[in-house]
Amino acid sequence: MSRHGLKIGASLVLALLFAWLALGQKPPEKIPERVEIIESLDLVLSFPPVLDLKRAPWGKMPLVIAAWSGTCGNSKCEMTLRSIPIDEYPIDDPHDVLGIVLENHRKEQPSYAFDETSALPGPFGIVPYAFRGRTQFQEPGTTKAVGIEFVLCATTDQLGYVVEMRLEPLPDSASLESARKFLATGITWRGKPRDPKWTQEELQARWDKTVADPDKSKLDKVLRTEHYVILTDSSGGKNFAEKMEECYTRIKSTFAFDELPGELLMPVFLFRTQDEYYAFFTKQFGVTVEQAQRSKGVARGDFYATWYEAPNDSVHIHEATHQIFSNRLRLSGGGSWFQEGVAEYMSTIPTERGTAARAVQKGRYMPLAQFVTVKSLLFSAKNESKSGEDEAASQYELAAFLIEFARESKFAKDRFVEWFHAIGETPRNDLKAIEAATRKTLGVDLAGLQAEWEEYAKKR
Repeated sequence: MSRHGLKIGASLVLALLFAWLALGQKPPEKIPERVEIIESLDLVLSFPPVLDLKRAPWGKMPLVIAAWSGTCGNSKCEMTLRSIPIDEYPIDDPHDVLGIVLENHRKEQPSYAFDETSALPGPFGIVPYAFRGRTQFQEPGTTKAVGIEFVLCATTDQLGYVVEMRLEPLPDSASLESARKFLATGITWRGKPRDPKWTQEELQARWDKTVADPDKSKLDKVLRTEHYVILTDSSGGKNFAEKMEECYTRIKSTFAFDELPGELLMPVFLFRTQDEYYAFFTKQFGVTVEQAQRSKGVARGDFYATWYEAPNDSVHIHEATHQIFSNRLRLSGGGSWFQEGVAEYMSTIPTERGTAARAVQKGRYMPLAQFVTVKSLLFSAKNESKSGEDEAASQYELAAFLIEFARESKFAKDRFVEWFHAIGETPRNDLKAIEAATRKTLGVDLAGLQAEWEEYAKKR
């Protein structure tokens, strides 16, 4: 077998069929797949007969491991396999790889977006799932769709990898289904998946790397629940762990999402004292202690961090929402208005959003076209408005009331799921992208959405 594995061409398959017929034998019901092994990634690719591809040169395309050219049914097919170095990019799971691909495409085409994304369970890498994105591309200078591009992203223990498949002209339904099936079942990594519950060594290393002073704040307990791993030096870890699972259930019932096999437990750093948390915060984000003291908890990346005080504090479900949007829903876009809006919506009751409702009734609020561009509701606000009201708090409440309107109003509730997914996938604070996503899902621009919001506030 060659370095790149066994290659059985279409001509050989035809020769075998004629041989069977000449001998008077019935051909096998299923034509065998063509298999290639990519030794450098330890990947096995099993091509169905309809995917008639041969190795092709790839010129100077960066990080390309292999390229193929040929046909998929009625379409010409070009496919590449690229690597994404973990030491150069922040990669924890396949969705991070998908985000890198999206970001790179947007450098050349700011409006680039997937019209479909899906998680695919299977032995793709160190985690047993991959993410697949799909987009249509147009004839240059027109809006006429002439082809489809698929992107499949996964991770091994050494790197992320990307399979890009381009089909032109638009494939017929059978060819499209064959391409989808290959990407879903035809790629196998031969390595060992990681432990989704984390090893003790991994958790100790994570604690030592994260806390401000590992010698002073020693990891005392590790508590694993169905969805979380609690790292703590506090005695209140058990009660807190139960509260986190309650938060998870509430958030999932509001913003439904699928659970994937082999997903890592989400880490929570539960400090014993406020001072330990403030020290952690200043180390993580490079801010002053005074700035850290404005925070009671923070979710960033895969983790949530806080200190043990009151398990029922609303900050926990607020930050748990951030953590879930990042690690389960994989919706990190939109901007501070959207990210804080969904979190504040989960952590408040309707009466706590009353001030914002009255402000919208009277038109005394920041217009949506300006609001969606605010970089940070917390740190961009002045401490207090002229009336003495905390401006950051009022902006948080306004954001929560906007999510309430989108989820509960007759105007938007039937399309809420499509809207919040579309918004969460837009670049943060990108006014044009946010407006386009709103128009696509709700049928109005931001001015129209604002008018509907005011009507909802009047009847609330």
